[in-house]
Amino acid sequence: MKIAARALVALAAISFLPACRTTAPATKTPLVSESLAPSPRLIVGRVVAVDTARRFAFVELATDAPPAATTADTELITRTLDLRETGRLRASRQLRGRTLGTLILSGRPNAGDEVVWLAP
Repeated sequence: MKIAARALVALAAISFLPACRTTAPATKTPLVSESLAPSPRLIVGRVVAVDTARRFAFVELATDAPPAATTADTELITRTLDLRETGRLRASRQLRGRTLGTLILSGRPNAGDEVVWLAP
């Protein structure tokens, strides 16, 4: 019995020995590189209607649209879902609820195009 008890104690010591070992904490690498910065282009909304004869476009504003982007004379950019620029707009003072009236400065914006604002 003494031999079996000594063998059992030795076996227990061997199995618990690795658990007592200390390890150095792993260093974490940042997920985002220091050189990456958020885009200065903020989404304002989507074009809902275009009047090419009068050079007007109506924009449905997103719920989180920045207030500075909706002030009069602010320049906005329209683009497709694949980020191809389709036109440039100028915000007017016509704001009704979440619909902003804009003047078409250049290009041919279409209904459904995304409207972005280049933040300063």
